[in-house]
Amino acid sequence: MVMEGAEDWSSGVLCCVDTNRDDGSRCGDSSVKGPLTHQALLYGSEEEFLAATIPFIHQGLEHDEQVQITTTDRNAGWLQAALGATAEQVTFRASSQCYRHPVRALAAKYRTAHPVNRDEQRQRRLRIIGEPWWTARTAPEAKEWARYESLVNAALAGANVALLCTYDTNAVEEQVINQVARTHPELVECGQVRPSAHYSDPAAFNSECNASPLAELPAPALWLRFSRTEQLATLRDFVTSQAGRVGANSRSVGPFVQAVDEVATNAIKHGGGSGVLQIWTGPQTVLCEVSDTGAGLPDPLAGQLPYPPGQLRGCGLWLARQFSDLLEVHSDPAGTTVRLHLTVS
Repeated sequence: MVMEGAEDWSSGVLCCVDTNRDDGSRCGDSSVKGPLTHQALLYGSEEEFLAATIPFIHQGLEHDEQVQITTTDRNAGWLQAALGATAEQVTFRASSQCYRHPVRALAAKYRTAHPVNRDEQRQRRLRIIGEPWWTARTAPEAKEWARYESLVNAALAGANVALLCTYDTNAVEEQVINQVARTHPELVECGQVRPSAHYSDPAAFNSECNASPLAELPAPALWLRFSRTEQLATLRDFVTSQAGRVGANSRSVGPFVQAVDEVATNAIKHGGGSGVLQIWTGPQTVLCEVSDTGAGLPDPLAGQLPYPPGQLRGCGLWLARQFSDLLEVHSDPAGTTVRLHLTVS
């Protein structure tokens, strides 16, 4: 048994993904080697959890596949006891460490799912059991984790990977359970795999997320209207100053200011030529909102998926998502609003 930390799955990475892939792949029996399978298991007891996960693990080991398990300490204990000596052939990670940030987790999972040499296909199929960490999620955070599950289908399309996402019905809210069928092409019920009748294409799902309203906020502590790139230096100073007031250190402030700058730059270049920055501060928190009056995001997956290493243009929103603790978007034909959150630990 290998116990690993969060390094491989929690750090951001820029990598390429073809969102227009049309290779005819579809999810099927998890024991079949081939393109991506993405399944969800809703369980309410140890027995239900093990009834689905143990065969999933054994199928992978029988086919000499790499098996990785990212779950809670409790579930890891269940699996180790049930697997016995076989647990030594499996890599375990803690869900509380690997599922800390949806965008960084997506980037890291993409890196894990693809070989270092991009000219070669992964020879050994990768089999992953994951338990998204839902404890103490706010509504905005829950929405972004639902996006994550949907985006996995686009980011890993065609990858030689089998994913089984497990959800404890005693620990997650009903709203989360309802989203599972929309973000997973297949469901595991009573030991059987069946297509999800409510599955939504990632573009359609994210378009719906983008159109949903953001929560109302009180009057901001500070606001700035901008329409020229020369004004962005002042914008960065404003954000840096407000973050410093709540005790943020330079290590976290620098990337966050860059994130706000990237979004503001997009507002000038693609959002009608101008925008408004608003800033709120609270105990150990900074929230920046950038809004524009452009025509909205033309692509619902804009900024949601990894980019090629070294690419410097066109990836501002993707960078902003990684450099913020949480990024929310509302976009419609009247404009786009982006909220970026920084939490000071």
